[in-house]
Amino acid sequence: MRALIALIVLSPWMVVLAGCSDSGGSDDDVPESLFSPLSGAIAIEANSRIDQDTMDQLRREGASPATAEQQLPASFVLAGYVSPNAGTYPAPARACQPQDYEQDPLDTFSVPLAVGETVVLKSFGTCGADVALELQVEGYPAVRTSGRDETAQFRLNAGQAGDYQVVVRNVGNLPSRYVLLKTAGTAQQNAAYEWPDHGYVEGEAIVTLTESASAAAPAFNMSAQRSAGVRKLGERTWLRTMTNTARAMAGGQMPPDTLAWIRSLREQPEVESAVPNYQMRSQSPVGEPLYGKQWHYGMINGPVAWQIEPSGGAGVNVAVLDTGLFRASGSSGWHPDLDRNVVTGRDFVDNDSDPRDPGSSVGGNVYHGTHVAGTVASVIDNKGSGGVAFGTNLLPVRVLGEGGTGSSADLIDAIAWLVNGSSGQPPRAQVVNMSLGGLPEIPQLESVMAAGVNKGMLFVAAAGNAAGSEKSYPAASRNVLAVSAVDGARNLASYSNFGSWIDLAAPGGDAGRDANTDGEADLIWSTSAVLKSGQYEADYRGLQGTSMAAPHVSGVLAMMKAEKPELDYGDIRALLESGELTEYSGRRSDQVGFGVLDAAKAVSAASQGFAGPVLSASPAVVSLSNEGVEAQVVELNVYGSAPVTGASVDSHPAWLRVTEDFSQKPFTLEVILLPDRLTPDVAARGDIVVSYNGSKQLHIPVIGQLITDEKARNAGKHFVLLVGTEPNEQGVYLAEAQVTATVQDGEYSFQFEADDGEEPRQLSGVAPGDYYLVAGTDIDGDGFICQSGEACAEYPVTGLREVVTVKVRQSISGLRMTTGFSRPTISAASPDILPRPKFKGYQLIDSRGRAVSTNPTRKALQ
Repeated sequence: MRALIALIVLSPWMVVLAGCSDSGGSDDDVPESLFSPLSGAIAIEANSRIDQDTMDQLRREGASPATAEQQLPASFVLAGYVSPNAGTYPAPARACQPQDYEQDPLDTFSVPLAVGETVVLKSFGTCGADVALELQVEGYPAVRTSGRDETAQFRLNAGQAGDYQVVVRNVGNLPSRYVLLKTAGTAQQNAAYEWPDHGYVEGEAIVTLTESASAAAPAFNMSAQRSAGVRKLGERTWLRTMTNTARAMAGGQMPPDTLAWIRSLREQPEVESAVPNYQMRSQSPVGEPLYGKQWHYGMINGPVAWQIEPSGGAGVNVAVLDTGLFRASGSSGWHPDLDRNVVTGRDFVDNDSDPRDPGSSVGGNVYHGTHVAGTVASVIDNKGSGGVAFGTNLLPVRVLGEGGTGSSADLIDAIAWLVNGSSGQPPRAQVVNMSLGGLPEIPQLESVMAAGVNKGMLFVAAAGNAAGSEKSYPAASRNVLAVSAVDGARNLASYSNFGSWIDLAAPGGDAGRDANTDGEADLIWSTSAVLKSGQYEADYRGLQGTSMAAPHVSGVLAMMKAEKPELDYGDIRALLESGELTEYSGRRSDQVGFGVLDAAKAVSAASQGFAGPVLSASPAVVSLSNEGVEAQVVELNVYGSAPVTGASVDSHPAWLRVTEDFSQKPFTLEVILLPDRLTPDVAARGDIVVSYNGSKQLHIPVIGQLITDEKARNAGKHFVLLVGTEPNEQGVYLAEAQVTATVQDGEYSFQFEADDGEEPRQLSGVAPGDYYLVAGTDIDGDGFICQSGEACAEYPVTGLREVVTVKVRQSISGLRMTTGFSRPTISAASPDILPRPKFKGYQLIDSRGRAVSTNPTRKALQ
């Protein structure tokens, strides 16, 4: 008998590759048709459910759309398909195979809802098209998504708890995939459901060296000039440009070779981390120029603030990291409403000392940076409009170029320049406004901003205009104030991002509303330039966006700094969370954070001084479950100079064990879930209450779940594929072998066969070679799996696929993956994740090795 041979791969995932045999003989005795070169199982993410009439169901002979309500549990993430009619997918214009699809105009569900709970609908369209969907909850008006707003949500604010009918309806012209979710845990609420596709500069990488390598760094330290392909961004961080040699080694194509080159950099022992040079963008939709009232200053109580701080922030430097400032052709001065306040800045796009906005050939010349700067620091001269902090020093820093886009390397470099100041001098700016975003979480950016905060700098950023809850950096960074936008009625603007990471809101305007009923569109008016007689001249215009909201906050912080220069981020955070900066209702919300900015309250708090203390929890919300995190250490940060006395945990839910440590800073709480005290599959909610300094209290929301739905989980019929490791010329990964799997007791099992080399080739037959192992659903029947809104699993972890090598007569068994509808995100918690530009999913095959047939009776599809 041949001995059992096993190779254990030592990595974050343990894989056993074994040549298996029974007591009666060896693998050489097993007929090829019975030999399995690869097999395993696929687990399903908690709470996963599938629509009862996806295309998998509708393709069956005699099938028709379901008419009965589908019962859903208290927590769920459901993927579905809706189509207003039957037809054939357009190809190839919309990157689809010419597959037939069936009609299914609406899906109906029965959903248990309690007051305060939210149902969220995410629409993904199909074949690259934007499709409008409606979400309607029984007894309430429908909420619609669109191409611009791909998320709709309904929150039960009042009424009776119970089962509500929820309808998802397609009001477009093409089929659409969607995800409907209602979950108690914050992880699934904040999960991404689309593949990361952050833009990046081709042929560039931000590289951080190990400490030992950085001391010498011969390959990097040859020059700090761009012309040499290397630019120093920090103590151990560099911007590298791909050489011709590296480009050839990476495949010689653009842009895929950039990511391949970055993967090769990560393999070098002297490299601690390597990430793309991500692109950022300005955060402003363009509004039509209108001469309206500056209602936004009254909303934030500006006139009272200016009485408290009549100098308008004099002596404080505010850096505006943006597109630069407008300067008329032939003029030596800036926009006349800004010129008096401008101090020497820098251009990191063109790498010079002239931060002039040259305009843009991409779209219109809105002079975004000039508009933002005007809201911060327009002078009072009876000629135009004053800024919030009209007396501050305006430090323009150009980091955005054509079309309002820029790179993360320029942003990191610019912040480092501000933080480090001149030799032996303090930082160049006390307040930094960043009306830009769209970045993932980048460790090097976090590090340089943390260095600034340690020197007393304050960072403000626009939340973004995607009308969604996905985190946008730098706004979502821990050391930055994230600002959402409201209209003239203090309601969240239609375009504004929202979420648990929002800190406060400020006026951003909304061109489609006159919410304050003043007869004008709710636009934010500020300095800009307009085209007159063939040339751009200094002028004013109205715009909307979270870009317009952020500088209101930056201006108020500048006035606070003028009143009390030693104010740091900890002080500001304490004032924010205690309701001293905003019209605070006493309850934080995902739309406006701790409330809408109140300049008078904020400047008053700074002028009177703030001793505190205020305790703040990190994380702010604790979500525990028996299948996720069962224990969490919560840090309690102390803001303010006064000491914390008499701190203790007053109360907590009975299903938790809480151990406190107030002996040293940061104070900590160890929170442990006691699942046997929970009702199965019912989310429990409560607060940990910490009392301190007599009457002060900190409430930390906690969610606990005992999940027992494992056997009820269903993510739909799965196609399990072995695909080539390189896409074809159209960027599509083609399957080389394929099997189908249906759910049984909450998971899938799969098994491939050895390719016998005979025709017709079996779909499940595997030839020796290198593959990616993937699996997923084809909810809309377009011949691709793993598209947004469809379940997807990649071995060993989705987003971090690794090559599986199949060898002759060698069995790879016991492989495990996890499938679900969420997608990995690029963050500090997952630094190895890379973007997938234009990822189209994995293409299915039929028995002849071609695209999947439209014939509903073909065996290969069953």
